[in-house]
Amino acid sequence: MIRGFYSAGSGLSAFQKGVDNVANNLANVNTTAYKKQSVRFSDLLTSNLASPAGEEPQDLKVGNGVRASGTVALMSQGAPVQTGQALDFALICEGFFGVADADGNLMYTRDGNFHISSEADGNYLVNGMGEYVIGRDGEKILVDEKFSQDKIAVFNFDNPYGLSIIGNNRYEATDYSGEAFAVEGVLAQGYLENSNTDITVEISELISLQKAYQFNAKMIQTADEIENIINNLR
Repeated sequence: MIRGFYSAGSGLSAFQKGVDNVANNLANVNTTAYKKQSVRFSDLLTSNLASPAGEEPQDLKVGNGVRASGTVALMSQGAPVQTGQALDFALICEGFFGVADADGNLMYTRDGNFHISSEADGNYLVNGMGEYVIGRDGEKILVDEKFSQDKIAVFNFDNPYGLSIIGNNRYEATDYSGEAFAVEGVLAQGYLENSNTDITVEISELISLQKAYQFNAKMIQTADEIENIINNLR
């Protein structure tokens, strides 16, 4: 029964992370360009069951539970919504805007809600975090009378699902995503991309996760009752 405690305990932990993830998706249903996140589950290592003495070995295995192995963002296109704001841009294609912080660290986002940062040497295009939007020349974009959306660079990856989620609608390149490369993107000025979260799908997934959580909780309760019976045998 000790194995039952550990297996069910791992399930409780994993499915709680799944419930938390659904809650996060629902909380961001109205967040510009938010990408639905999905928790991936995987089996823990299996164990071989020993055969009784004198019997032929049997290839019998028993599982040791489940774990949440990671979270990925689903990069499907969200619906564009017209805002009429000159510095709002929606990507009508695969890809990402590039942004850089004051230290030059590169990040990527699909959130095109941009603003102007007035500085001593000019006005620059930034995102809501104050990070500089990267232009086609690889530098921050000066907003002057010659500014046009054609100056905004669009990047993509060999495997965008391998990007690391770092929060605030931003991602970082990893060995799994590969290096960013520039593409000819299609931008809609005066539009923003909606979240791709489907509330109906999230509610359905939440019900499934809650059922799985309840099953594992019941398994712990049953294992505890059996242990109690065994300990009281005389």
